[in-house]
Amino acid sequence: MLQTNKIFWADKLGIVSAVLCIIHCLAVPTLLTMGISFLKSPVIAILFILLAFVSIYKTTKGKFYKGVSVLLWIAFAGFVISILLEERAKIFQYTMYISSVGIIIGHLYSIKSNTY
Repeated sequence: MLQTNKIFWADKLGIVSAVLCIIHCLAVPTLLTMGISFLKSPVIAILFILLAFVSIYKTTKGKFYKGVSVLLWIAFAGFVISILLEERAKIFQYTMYISSVGIIIGHLYSIKSNTY
């Protein structure tokens, strides 16, 4: 009997968007010094928030794995709070990274728990 892995698109979207968010946050200071300022636009932050929300909502909807749901929503809340307060203190840049890693871990765990 063949065993297949079913990876949902929401988990893939969540992992890719969180990784891109981390790369974006790390690259923006360097790119700003090179004169590429459009990457600092609030539209990009809103896009990352929307992608994270959609991927987490679709992943956790109707799930039996409550631990994954809690981890993803806590990481999402930390991510949104960090983005909103990023300009107030440097610590929020680090909590944004931690929250993004939490989202990645949550989606990876969701993929692992959905292996049939």
